[in-house]
Formats: sequence, structure tokens, C-alpha cells
Amino acid sequence: MKFNQLFVKLTDIQNQDYGYKIKFKPGLNIIRGDNSSGKSTFVNSLIYALGMEEIIGSKGNAALPYALKDRFDLNGSEKRVLSSTVYLEVENKLGKVITLKRAIKSADVNTKLIQIIDGAYLTDTSSINLKSQYTFLHDGGSAQDKQRGFFAYLEQFLGLDLPSLSDNKGKETKLYLQSVFSALIVEQKRGWTDYIANIPYYGVSAMREKVASYLLDLDSFRNAKTLNELQSQRSSLISEWSELVTEIKIEVENKYLSISGINKVPSVDFDPRLVMIGERNGADVLPFESVKANLRNEMHEIIQNEKSQLSEAPYVLVQKIETTQNRMEELLVMQSMCGSQIKINESQFGQYLGSLESIEKDLKANKLTEKLVKFGADESDLDFAKGKCHTCMNPIDDILISPDSVAMPMSLDENITHLDNQKKMTKSIIEGLDKNIERDKAQLLTINREVIKFRKELVSLKKDIKSTNSVKETDVRRKINLENRLSGLTEIEERVENKLEKLVELSTIYKNLNGNIASLSKYSFTQSDWKKINSFSNEFKQLAAKFGYRSADVNEIEVKPDTLLPYLKDLELRERVDTPTEAANKKNSNSADIKSDSSASDFVRLIWSYLIALYKASNSTNGNHLGLILFDEPAQHSMSTRSVNKMLDTLSTTQGLQSIVAASFDENDETYAASVAGLNTNSFKLEYLPRKVITKL
Repeated sequence: MKFNQLFVKLTDIQNQDYGYKIKFKPGLNIIRGDNSSGKSTFVNSLIYALGMEEIIGSKGNAALPYALKDRFDLNGSEKRVLSSTVYLEVENKLGKVITLKRAIKSADVNTKLIQIIDGAYLTDTSSINLKSQYTFLHDGGSAQDKQRGFFAYLEQFLGLDLPSLSDNKGKETKLYLQSVFSALIVEQKRGWTDYIANIPYYGVSAMREKVASYLLDLDSFRNAKTLNELQSQRSSLISEWSELVTEIKIEVENKYLSISGINKVPSVDFDPRLVMIGERNGADVLPFESVKANLRNEMHEIIQNEKSQLSEAPYVLVQKIETTQNRMEELLVMQSMCGSQIKINESQFGQYLGSLESIEKDLKANKLTEKLVKFGADESDLDFAKGKCHTCMNPIDDILISPDSVAMPMSLDENITHLDNQKKMTKSIIEGLDKNIERDKAQLLTINREVIKFRKELVSLKKDIKSTNSVKETDVRRKINLENRLSGLTEIEERVENKLEKLVELSTIYKNLNGNIASLSKYSFTQSDWKKINSFSNEFKQLAAKFGYRSADVNEIEVKPDTLLPYLKDLELRERVDTPTEAANKKNSNSADIKSDSSASDFVRLIWSYLIALYKASNSTNGNHLGLILFDEPAQHSMSTRSVNKMLDTLSTTQGLQSIVAASFDENDETYAASVAGLNTNSFKLEYLPRKVITKL
């Protein structure tokens, strides 16, 4: 990624145009300007053009100085700003150029709108008929919708695939572009307070380490996400296993049986053959098969003992058999019809669900477009209004309306209203179908019960017609109880077998999940990771020494793999800040090692080293760094010109990196000369700002 040109245009209440243009080259760009000349105005307008103003503490034009949106001074005359706009021409690694256009102050356009012009709008004035599209930011969907959401578009344009993270509440969130850019753009007010400062807070802890890991493209960073996903899958599996075991136990115990051999937590070698279901009798358990066999024997014994006196079937018994058979036939027809109706309704239910999904997708797209219009995009400029496909930009010629039709296509609002009504109607149909399906299923259950009842009755009647009339009532009751008991055991046997098969499947998955989790946990850093971390650590220490870090011996500094931060004797290297209490404690303890802290200027040297080393290590190991660094007033805390010189020399000779350094050089030509001494004049571009950066155009 690199910037080609920044252009800020302001119009005052007399309709006069003012502003500034700054061109950039691929390597080092030094933006030199005296204090109050507008360096911060330049830096902030560039950050604002990228939609990254959260890095400087707020959203919208509130992050910008009043000179860009209220009033500015020009040769002692105050000018009132009527409107202002920033343009930024950006090129990605494939050489594709776009120009971002964003209003700073406008009566018509919301600052949440960014127009993306396809092409070198600023540097190639001969370009005509440039396509453009509107996107929005700082509103729901701006990081997800690649067509209308600015951050999603920019992520795609830059060729990034930002990973998902777990926030502090365990919910999935994204590594946002604003977090990544906080390691690329360092503004002067708060940017020199940490190795990667000004990361907007999105509810994710240890974000510095995550950004550094992403820029280096560490496998461990991706593995951490994979590990979270696997652990989440394992938790779901454990829950599913527990529910299944509970269901099995309830079903078995409801039939006055006991079960052993299954635990509430999954096992990696679950074997259903070791599951024991039976009837408990004191300390002994009669196996399930034996229980069924005993019941069958008992039934057989009753039948054998019945008197087999044959008699002619009474007429009334024959009539009853015919009536029962007729009812059975009616029930079977009803059963078939009810089953068919359920299938038809379920099929329609699925079709309407698909339709609802499509309607909701269209409705969301139309509402996002409405958001663009609301923020100030001209509806007539939107692609669909021009009869073009928003994705491929080809003409849309498959309109259903006849060319000679006088019918008017619906407006955006009418379309949203229409889709909203369709959504409500479809949901109503789905709810109706769902109720019908539930009602029919309940009816089918009733029919099934009736079928079973009449079937048993028919069997009994046919037996009765062959039997004597001297069957004991006690035997009849015992037979009924035995039949019910056997029927119940058969049903439960089938259900338990199905659930045991499911437990076998879960056991296999559980074993694989445990293996994958153990593998990822064991090898937190791959060989590739160690190569990248060592490269980063070496670059960091070399740069720290080159820039003149003196608070400790750089050879004793260790970049810890877990945090990717520099440590000295297990203490993170920070700026030394002694509050009165801390100073008193150190004096009393006499144990503090002052080498573990850095002076203010030394800490800034470490920040330079850290950010530049991130690029160098990432670039040499095919990481995710965008190849861009912007330092705003890096010579903090009376930094020596020798250190600044080494830093500028490093930036000017680093291959593939576009760097921008905005600095005042103490408003002193000698300081500037010393800072760039020895640098090849062709290795950097100097932009010397006028006394005031905003001038008449």
C-alpha cells in the first residue's frame, strides 16, 4: 500500500477555494514544517481521509482541527469555512489506484460517507469517465458489507483477510483495520507512549500482541483462533453427550430398569457393548435380554394354560370383527392422508424459509443503500439507478417491465416498504404452516395410537373367536400387562440403541478434537513462527543499537515470543516514570534495577525500532505488513539529531517501505541538515510546508 497524493479543498463563505496538495513518493517522504504551520492538520486530514480517525481519539470530523471545518488564518485575515473535502489517492500492492473522497464539512453530505473513485483522480487529470461508488463508515455493517461498507471494501482492496478474535466476553469479533493501522500511523500527541499506542478499544485484551502477531502472520495467532473454535466445539459436544446420557437414563428408569456403563462426560473409547441395561433386584441386575425372555416365557405359559375349548363363534363377535376391520381401514386412510399433508406442508415450509432468507437479504441490501442516500450519496449516482450491476458494472437488461410500458419502477423507499411487507407476509405464512405441521403431527400421533389400539383389539377378537369362553380374567389382565411391558421394552430398546450409536459417533469426534487441541496446545509456535520471531527480535535489537539506545545493553534485551514485546530481566522495557511514591519505594528498597526502565528519549528509540522491525521482519517473511509507516514528530523528548539521522537513514534505505515523517526539526536549518546528513538526496523527498499549509488555490 502507498499514498500518491493528498488534497484538501476548503471553500470559504465568499466562495473562494483554499487548501493544500501534498504528493508522496514510494520511499521516504519528509514533511518539514515549523510549529503552527499545519503539520498536525496535514497528518490528521490524511488519517481522516482513510477513515482511521479513531486512532486519534474520536469519530467524524471532531478529530480534526478547527482550521479544516470552522475558520483559518490567511496572511492575518480570518476565513470562515463554508465547506471542506479531503481527497486521498491510494495504490495497493497490485498497482490498482483509487481515490478516497470524504467531506469534512458539508451541508449536504454526512461525514460517514466516503466516495471511492476508481482511478488516479488527483495525479492523472487526463482521466475521464471515472467510475465511483459510495461507501459508509462508523455505522453497522461498515466492516462486513464489501459493496457499501468502507472498511470491508478497503480490507478487500488491500488484499487482507482480517481474522476473527474472541473478545473479553467470549464473543467473536474482528481484528479491525483501525487496530492494524495504529501500528502503521503514529501521531505525536499520544502515539509515542507505547510500542503500539492508540489502538481503539473493541473489548479485546492484549491487542498490541495480536496486532504484532497478525503483521508477522504467525501461525500461533491463527492457531489460537483455531484452538478457541476447537475448544468451543468440544464444549458443545460435552453438552450434547450429557443431554443424551440424561435422556437415556430417564427413558430406562421410566421402565423400571437400571443402566450402567455410560458416564455424563464423554470418553474417547466408548463401547456400547459395555453398557448394561437390566432389572435391578437387590445387588443383582438381570440383563435386558433375560428380562424380555422371562416376559415371553410368562406369556407363553399363560397361553399354554388356557383352556382350548372351541366353540362356534357367536354372531355378535363376527359383527364386532367386521366393525373393527372397517375402522382400521378408515384409520389407515386417514394415516396416509395426514402423513402426505405433513410432507406437503414441510416442503412448503422449506420453500418459504428460502424465500424469506432471500427477501431479508434484499431488504438488508436496500436498507444499506438507503443508508448511503441518507448520508448524502446522490441516489441518481448509484449504479443501480444507472441501470448497471453494482458488482460487474454491466448493463442490466433483464428488466421484467416492457420497454414501452408506462409503469414506473419503484423508488428505494417503495422497494423497502414492498420487501418489508413481503417479509411480514412470508413470516405469517411460515408461522401458519408451522402450526399446521404441529397440528397434523399431533393428529397423526392420535391416529397411530388408534391404529395400534384397534390392531390389538382385532388380534384379541380373532383369538377369542378360536378360544373357549372360560378364559380367566386374571390371565387376561396378566396377558395385557405382559404385552404392554414387552411393547414398551421393544420401543425403548430401539431408542436406546439409536442414542448409543450417536454416543459412538460423538466419542470418535471427541477423540479427534482432543487430539487436535493437544497438538495445537503442545506446539504453540511453529518452526516458521520461530523464524519470524527471531527475525523480528534481531531487527529490533540492531535498530535499537543503531538509534543509540543506551539505558541497557541491547544484547541483554529479550523479545518474548508470548507478547512480542522487549524485556530486560523479565521486566517489560518501558519509559521510566517515577511518581513520588515510586521514587520513595525504590530509594527504600535499594533493589530496583534502573536498567529495566528507559529514559523518555530512549523509550521513543525503542518504539521506532519496534515499528520498523515489524515491517522488516514481516516483509522478509511474507507477513501482512502493508509497507507503510507514518511518524508524526518522532523526535520527542529532545531526541539527539544523531538518532534522528539514523532513523531517517534506515527509512530511506528500507526496500519496499513508503514512510512519511512529519517534523519541525526544531525550526532550525542546522538541525534539519544534521538530521539528513549522509542521506542520498535521491533517497527521499522533502516537502517544506509554507508558513501556513492552507493557501489559496
